[in-house]
Amino acid sequence: MAQPGMMRHGEIRDAADLRRHPGFGRLLAVVEAARGQEKWASRAAFDPCDLPGLLPNLWLIEIGEAPRRLKVRLAGTRVEAAYGRSLAGTYLEDLDWGPHSARIFAALGRMADEGIGHFLDVAAYIKPRLVRRVQRLGLPLSANGRRVSHLVLLAYYELAQGSPSKIGPAHFREFWLP
Repeated sequence: MAQPGMMRHGEIRDAADLRRHPGFGRLLAVVEAARGQEKWASRAAFDPCDLPGLLPNLWLIEIGEAPRRLKVRLAGTRVEAAYGRSLAGTYLEDLDWGPHSARIFAALGRMADEGIGHFLDVAAYIKPRLVRRVQRLGLPLSANGRRVSHLVLLAYYELAQGSPSKIGPAHFREFWLP
């Protein structure tokens, strides 16, 4: 066990104290175990079905090469319920998350390019009917150990009908997990 303030090899730094959350803490532990001594967790060692309690809230995103596109390979039932449709095969670039879309896409791109984890707490608006607050943890996976090939995202949604003004001011909070 590492001393307080010291990190073990392969441990993901937890600046947002996400380990205390039952879902985020579980995902961090599983990805760290799949990571072992490598820079990123192996996609082959990460099986979403091993997380049955989290599966409804999981996204598995494949990162295409030049030009980089982010394609949904798996979206859990709660994720798809928030969007009101099946998302498998959809490109994230085709989704609109309201006024924070550019920042959200930039964060996804940085996760893919730099291979670092990201926590996001944001109010988003899915036109024309749904306002939501999303808390999402994203972690990189690699198919070959040389580049990030997938992102696994665990997202929790608070849904409300209506316009963004009905749920108060929009917020955007994020933490990076190198």
